[in-house]
Amino acid sequence: MLFDGKHQKTLTKVVAIVAIIAFLGFGLVAGFLAVGGGCGVADPAAQAVSDAQASVQQGKAAVAAATKAVKQSPKSAQAKKDLAQARSDLAKAQITVAQATLAVNRQDPQALASALAAAKTAPDDLDVVLGVVTVATTQNNPAAALPALQAYTARNPKDSQAFAYWGQVAEQAGQRNQAILAYQRFLQLAPDDTLAPDIRNRLAQLSKPVTTTG
Repeated sequence: MLFDGKHQKTLTKVVAIVAIIAFLGFGLVAGFLAVGGGCGVADPAAQAVSDAQASVQQGKAAVAAATKAVKQSPKSAQAKKDLAQARSDLAKAQITVAQATLAVNRQDPQALASALAAAKTAPDDLDVVLGVVTVATTQNNPAAALPALQAYTARNPKDSQAFAYWGQVAEQAGQRNQAILAYQRFLQLAPDDTLAPDIRNRLAQLSKPVTTTG
Protein backbone atom coordinates (compact mmCIF):
# COMPACT_ATOMS: atom_id res chain seq x y z
CA MET A 1 0.00 0.00 0.00
CA LEU A 2 0.88 3.62 -0.34
CA PHE A 3 1.68 4.70 3.19
CA ASP A 4 3.37 1.83 4.99
CA GLY A 5 6.86 1.07 6.31
CA LYS A 6 9.10 4.08 6.71
CA HIS A 7 6.29 6.41 5.72
CA GLN A 8 4.09 5.66 8.72
CA LYS A 9 4.35 9.24 9.97
CA THR A 10 3.02 10.47 6.67
CA LEU A 11 0.20 7.97 6.90
CA THR A 12 -0.78 9.49 10.23
CA LYS A 13 -1.27 12.82 8.49
CA VAL A 14 -3.30 11.31 5.70
CA VAL A 15 -5.75 9.38 7.86
CA ALA A 16 -6.11 11.91 10.68
CA ILE A 17 -9.58 13.03 9.69
CA VAL A 18 -10.72 9.45 9.19
CA ALA A 19 -9.57 8.66 12.71
CA ILE A 20 -11.49 11.62 14.10
CA ILE A 21 -14.67 10.51 12.36
CA ALA A 22 -14.21 6.99 13.65
CA PHE A 23 -13.66 8.33 17.17
CA LEU A 24 -17.00 10.14 17.05
CA GLY A 25 -18.86 6.88 16.71
CA PHE A 26 -16.76 4.54 18.82
CA GLY A 27 -16.20 7.24 21.44
CA LEU A 28 -19.94 7.52 21.80
CA VAL A 29 -20.21 3.80 22.46
CA ALA A 30 -17.29 3.91 24.88
CA GLY A 31 -18.98 6.71 26.78
CA PHE A 32 -22.08 4.65 27.36
CA LEU A 33 -19.96 1.71 28.43
CA ALA A 34 -18.22 3.89 30.99
CA VAL A 35 -21.43 5.33 32.38
CA GLY A 36 -23.66 2.24 32.29
CA GLY A 37 -21.20 -0.62 32.61
CA GLY A 38 -22.31 -3.25 35.07
CA CYS A 39 -25.75 -1.80 35.72
CA GLY A 40 -27.49 -4.36 33.51
CA VAL A 41 -30.28 -1.92 32.59
CA ALA A 42 -29.65 -1.87 28.82
CA ASP A 43 -27.06 -2.89 26.29
CA PRO A 44 -24.79 0.19 26.06
CA ALA A 45 -23.85 -0.39 22.41
CA ALA A 46 -27.48 -0.76 21.38
CA GLN A 47 -28.34 2.33 23.42
CA ALA A 48 -25.64 4.26 21.57
CA VAL A 49 -27.24 3.31 18.26
CA SER A 50 -30.66 4.35 19.52
CA ASP A 51 -29.42 7.71 20.75
CA ALA A 52 -27.57 8.34 17.49
CA GLN A 53 -30.73 7.51 15.54
CA ALA A 54 -32.63 10.01 17.68
CA SER A 55 -30.06 12.64 16.74
CA VAL A 56 -30.63 11.81 13.08
CA GLN A 57 -34.36 12.40 13.48
CA GLN A 58 -33.68 15.74 15.13
CA GLY A 59 -31.29 16.56 12.32
CA LYS A 60 -33.88 15.75 9.67
CA ALA A 61 -36.36 18.05 11.40
CA ALA A 62 -33.77 20.83 11.47
CA VAL A 63 -33.04 20.38 7.75
CA ALA A 64 -36.75 20.47 6.95
CA ALA A 65 -37.17 23.70 8.93
CA ALA A 66 -34.11 25.27 7.32
CA THR A 67 -35.28 24.24 3.85
CA LYS A 68 -38.65 25.87 4.52
CA ALA A 69 -36.89 29.06 5.63
CA VAL A 70 -34.88 29.18 2.40
CA LYS A 71 -38.04 28.77 0.33
CA GLN A 72 -39.66 31.60 2.24
CA SER A 73 -36.60 33.85 1.91
CA PRO A 74 -34.65 32.60 -1.14
CA LYS A 75 -32.36 35.63 -1.15
CA SER A 76 -31.41 35.34 2.50
CA ALA A 77 -27.74 34.46 2.89
CA GLN A 78 -28.31 33.56 6.53
CA ALA A 79 -31.10 31.14 5.65
CA LYS A 80 -28.84 29.41 3.14
CA LYS A 81 -26.04 29.27 5.69
CA ASP A 82 -28.38 27.77 8.28
CA LEU A 83 -29.48 25.12 5.78
CA ALA A 84 -25.89 24.18 4.98
CA GLN A 85 -25.13 23.87 8.69
CA ALA A 86 -28.25 21.78 9.30
CA ARG A 87 -27.26 19.42 6.51
CA SER A 88 -23.75 19.12 7.88
CA ASP A 89 -25.06 18.36 11.37
CA LEU A 90 -27.46 15.75 10.00
CA ALA A 91 -24.72 14.09 7.97
CA LYS A 92 -22.44 13.85 10.99
CA ALA A 93 -25.29 12.33 13.00
CA GLN A 94 -25.77 9.77 10.24
CA ILE A 95 -22.05 8.95 10.35
CA THR A 96 -22.33 8.52 14.12
CA VAL A 97 -25.17 6.04 13.58
CA ALA A 98 -22.97 4.15 11.14
CA GLN A 99 -20.05 3.99 13.55
CA ALA A 100 -22.23 3.00 16.50
CA THR A 101 -23.81 0.28 14.36
CA LEU A 102 -20.35 -1.05 13.50
CA ALA A 103 -19.61 -1.34 17.20
CA VAL A 104 -22.58 -3.70 17.52
CA ASN A 105 -22.00 -5.64 14.30
CA ARG A 106 -19.10 -4.85 11.99
CA GLN A 107 -20.90 -6.34 9.00
CA ASP A 108 -24.33 -4.80 9.54
CA PRO A 109 -25.40 -3.39 6.14
CA GLN A 110 -27.22 -0.58 7.91
CA ALA A 111 -23.86 0.92 8.89
CA LEU A 112 -22.89 1.44 5.26
CA ALA A 113 -26.40 2.57 4.35
CA SER A 114 -26.24 5.28 7.04
CA ALA A 115 -22.80 6.40 5.88
CA LEU A 116 -23.86 6.62 2.24
CA ALA A 117 -26.94 8.61 3.28
CA ALA A 118 -24.62 11.02 5.08
CA ALA A 119 -22.57 11.53 1.92
CA LYS A 120 -25.73 12.41 0.01
CA THR A 121 -26.79 14.80 2.75
CA ALA A 122 -23.49 16.70 2.76
CA PRO A 123 -21.50 15.82 -0.40
CA ASP A 124 -19.19 18.82 0.10
CA ASP A 125 -18.10 17.81 3.60
CA LEU A 126 -14.83 15.89 3.38
CA ASP A 127 -15.08 14.77 7.01
CA VAL A 128 -18.36 13.07 6.15
CA VAL A 129 -16.97 11.50 2.98
CA LEU A 130 -14.04 10.12 4.96
CA GLY A 131 -16.55 8.71 7.41
CA VAL A 132 -17.93 6.71 4.49
CA VAL A 133 -14.39 5.53 3.74
CA THR A 134 -13.98 4.40 7.35
CA VAL A 135 -17.19 2.37 7.31
CA ALA A 136 -16.59 0.87 3.87
CA THR A 137 -13.03 -0.20 4.61
CA THR A 138 -14.02 -1.57 8.02
CA GLN A 139 -16.46 -3.81 6.18
CA ASN A 140 -13.81 -4.78 3.62
CA ASN A 141 -15.77 -3.03 0.89
CA PRO A 142 -13.66 0.01 -0.11
CA ALA A 143 -15.31 0.20 -3.53
CA ALA A 144 -18.52 1.35 -1.80
CA ALA A 145 -16.80 4.60 -0.81
CA LEU A 146 -15.62 5.49 -4.32
CA PRO A 147 -18.82 7.23 -5.50
CA ALA A 148 -18.73 9.57 -2.50
CA LEU A 149 -15.09 10.44 -3.19
CA GLN A 150 -15.83 10.96 -6.87
CA ALA A 151 -18.76 13.24 -6.09
CA TYR A 152 -16.70 15.24 -3.62
CA THR A 153 -13.76 15.76 -5.98
CA ALA A 154 -16.11 16.71 -8.83
CA ARG A 155 -17.47 19.48 -6.61
CA ASN A 156 -14.07 20.36 -5.12
CA PRO A 157 -11.60 19.82 -7.99
CA LYS A 158 -8.75 21.68 -6.27
CA ASP A 159 -8.73 19.69 -3.03
CA SER A 160 -5.49 17.78 -3.50
CA GLN A 161 -5.82 15.72 -0.32
CA ALA A 162 -9.17 14.38 -1.48
CA PHE A 163 -7.50 13.02 -4.60
CA ALA A 164 -4.87 11.31 -2.44
CA TYR A 165 -7.64 9.65 -0.43
CA TRP A 166 -9.45 8.71 -3.62
CA GLY A 167 -6.35 7.16 -5.10
CA GLN A 168 -5.64 5.07 -2.04
CA VAL A 169 -9.22 3.83 -1.73
CA ALA A 170 -9.35 3.04 -5.45
CA GLU A 171 -6.13 1.08 -5.10
CA GLN A 172 -7.56 -0.85 -2.14
CA ALA A 173 -10.64 -1.59 -4.22
CA GLY A 174 -8.53 -2.93 -7.08
CA GLN A 175 -9.46 -0.03 -9.38
CA ARG A 176 -5.97 0.43 -10.84
CA ASN A 177 -6.78 2.94 -13.60
CA GLN A 178 -8.92 5.02 -11.27
CA ALA A 179 -6.13 5.10 -8.70
CA ILE A 180 -3.64 6.23 -11.33
CA LEU A 181 -5.85 9.10 -12.46
CA ALA A 182 -6.49 10.22 -8.88
CA TYR A 183 -2.80 10.14 -7.98
CA GLN A 184 -1.89 12.02 -11.14
CA ARG A 185 -4.40 14.72 -10.28
CA PHE A 186 -2.98 14.98 -6.77
CA LEU A 187 0.50 15.57 -8.18
CA GLN A 188 -0.80 18.21 -10.56
CA LEU A 189 -2.36 20.08 -7.65
CA ALA A 190 0.34 19.54 -5.00
CA PRO A 191 3.66 18.51 -6.57
CA ASP A 192 5.63 19.64 -3.51
CA ASP A 193 3.39 18.11 -0.84
CA THR A 194 5.04 15.80 1.66
CA LEU A 195 2.96 12.95 0.23
CA ALA A 196 4.21 13.55 -3.31
CA PRO A 197 7.25 11.20 -3.13
CA ASP A 198 5.09 8.33 -1.88
CA ILE A 199 2.49 8.93 -4.54
CA ARG A 200 5.11 9.09 -7.29
CA ASN A 201 6.40 5.72 -6.09
CA ARG A 202 2.90 4.27 -6.16
CA LEU A 203 2.33 5.64 -9.64
CA ALA A 204 5.53 4.03 -10.82
CA GLN A 205 4.37 0.70 -9.45
CA LEU A 206 0.85 1.01 -10.82
CA SER A 207 2.10 2.06 -14.25
CA LYS A 208 4.13 -1.11 -14.74
CA PRO A 209 2.60 -3.56 -17.22
CA VAL A 210 0.42 -6.16 -15.58
CA THR A 211 2.06 -9.54 -15.86
CA THR A 212 0.25 -12.85 -15.74
CA THR A 213 1.52 -16.29 -15.02
CA GLY A 214 0.17 -19.49 -16.38
